[in-house]
Amino acid sequence: MKKHTLTLLAAVCFISALVPGTLTAQVSTTDSIGKAQGVFSVSPTLKVRFAPGNLQYQPYTHLWRFAPEQTAVVGWQEGYASPRYKGWIGLFGWGTGMNPTNYSTSPEEYSYVEWGLFCALPTSDGKQWRTLDLDEWTYLLSKRPRARRLYALAYVCGRYGMVLLPDGWKCPKGIYMRTGPKEEGTNVYNEEKWKRLEESGAIFLPAETKRMGTEAAGSANACRYWTSSVNAKKGDEAIYLLVDPYLPQAKSASKATGMSVRLVQDIEN
Repeated sequence: MKKHTLTLLAAVCFISALVPGTLTAQVSTTDSIGKAQGVFSVSPTLKVRFAPGNLQYQPYTHLWRFAPEQTAVVGWQEGYASPRYKGWIGLFGWGTGMNPTNYSTSPEEYSYVEWGLFCALPTSDGKQWRTLDLDEWTYLLSKRPRARRLYALAYVCGRYGMVLLPDGWKCPKGIYMRTGPKEEGTNVYNEEKWKRLEESGAIFLPAETKRMGTEAAGSANACRYWTSSVNAKKGDEAIYLLVDPYLPQAKSASKATGMSVRLVQDIEN
């Protein structure tokens, strides 16, 4: 499995409360965090690169990081909601960039604050991380050139999820991939094969449970990733990407639901 050989200080930002309700990011500049190399069109005029892993937060130290591997998830267990929990959490209510440990079950307690604003994980170009909106996910998965041939359902190192392939992707020699929906059983990759796919620019969105309040609340065999888009007809709900288990689709859920987050960076044209 491809590792991201980064120092802890280079891989996280520290959040501290200076004034009640106000947070600031204190970012180490000793190194830059890697980002996946593949380039992905999310509109006719905009391309992005994905973060090298799902977003994670450590309550005890107030540190952010990207998961050290694309397949890595942390699930949800009793004790994770403690402010003194020293492990990592990865299921966030909608738009909780300023308050990642908001476990309220009331959607009125959530208003969107971009994770990338406060999780200012450093990069060599200094660009901000952000979350894709619904229109961008829709373009990526169904409207960019060859869109249906540029994603696949797969088991990577034993974990189910969705593989996203970059614009102009060429399959590495000796690797077989059946793209499009309903084919996860034919796409099974061990560590060595996944390393080669990563090197070709592939992104993996691992399946994960979801959370409501402080309790796990869903199957761990579905991919659920927040978008930055609110449900225009139901103000207490927001839009997320669901892959469960056959094809990616947009769904709506209470803003209080804890789900996975994968950030991107815009690329200058």
